[in-house]
Amino acid sequence: MTTDRKQVVILGAGYGGLCTALKLERLLRKNKDWRILLIDQYDYHQLKTELHEVAANRSGFETVTVPIARLVKGKGIDFFHAEAISIDFAQRLVTTTRGKIKYDKLVIALGSETEFFGIPKLGKQALTLSSVDDAIRIREHIRDMFAQAQSEQDELKRKAILTVVVGGGGFTGVELATELVDYMFKLRKEFGIAAGDAQLIVIEAGENILPGFDPELVNLAEQAMKARGIRLVLRTPCVSAEYDCVNLKTGEKIPTRTIIWTGGVRARDLVAEAGLKYGPRSRVVVNPFLESVDHFGVYVIGDNALVLDPLTNRPMAPTAQLAMQQAEYAAVNIYAEISGGRRTRYIPKVAGQFVSLGGRNAVGWVWIFKATGFLAWFLKRMTLVRYILSLDGLRLAISRLPALFFEKCE
Repeated sequence: MTTDRKQVVILGAGYGGLCTALKLERLLRKNKDWRILLIDQYDYHQLKTELHEVAANRSGFETVTVPIARLVKGKGIDFFHAEAISIDFAQRLVTTTRGKIKYDKLVIALGSETEFFGIPKLGKQALTLSSVDDAIRIREHIRDMFAQAQSEQDELKRKAILTVVVGGGGFTGVELATELVDYMFKLRKEFGIAAGDAQLIVIEAGENILPGFDPELVNLAEQAMKARGIRLVLRTPCVSAEYDCVNLKTGEKIPTRTIIWTGGVRARDLVAEAGLKYGPRSRVVVNPFLESVDHFGVYVIGDNALVLDPLTNRPMAPTAQLAMQQAEYAAVNIYAEISGGRRTRYIPKVAGQFVSLGGRNAVGWVWIFKATGFLAWFLKRMTLVRYILSLDGLRLAISRLPALFFEKCE
């Protein structure tokens, strides 16, 4: 793919990549010398913070995806539907499944893949939650398990089939587990399963669920989960997985046919294999402007970037909030390079965090204020509405309001 204009190529249309493209398009709108090319293997943008709702059959594909063609229509952004395979920094070329792309500036925002920490057989046996397809796979798998259990006469086998294990008590694990409780309750009624046969277990290697979260809110979240019948296994790493069980470091063996792993993420293999300097979990070392320390004009953001907390000097957890922040800075800094301006140093700032606990319940904080229950759930929803507004204005937000606020919660 060749062009006479210079190109900013953005790999990935997730939170970071899409927001970079939209911000840079506004900055470069009057500049006819540069072109923005957005590349992704999917032709839709995924609201990944809401995938747990799809897995629990509360939301559908249409609710958590937006066609990229809709988002770039009428804007100076070209979308190329392909998967990036490799990057040649010397030649400034990206090889994709549909050919080679020349770039003048490059933004790597490819998102993450699941980190299994070398736990034997876990990658083979566990389901993951990284995409809409994953969420649908989880939903259908659990339904299949309940259907199988309906005709299973052996009590122990039936209980194993109906045991769901979520590995990892971080934000994704907690939100997924608390939504699945409702889904499993509905399935239990549909298939005539006794209450004591189905159970949901969350395994966390750390001291508490939600590592790094406010201790008071962590305690409330734990209480809410236990009240809903979720068993929490804390301070207990998983050491291996089998087709029909999870083995814990304590020696306990949990019979199960459903393992969902949410215990961590790492940068995609393509990023690590590209030859950039990287740190823990293959996250690329960047300078204060979010540019690779190895290659001028190559920016790395979101889950792919190793950004340190200015207070603790430890890596910041990869979140959608930080990916969108970094997108703004990457776009501004690329524009500064193009226009001869001064680049801006990126300092991460977390304005708030919310974690849903199923139904219309959540806990979280914004600035110095803490919120629980319906208020926290509402504020979390409004954060999503604000993001949707930033993508495509009022039109898109209004079309999503019924699904976001008025879904049936039983």
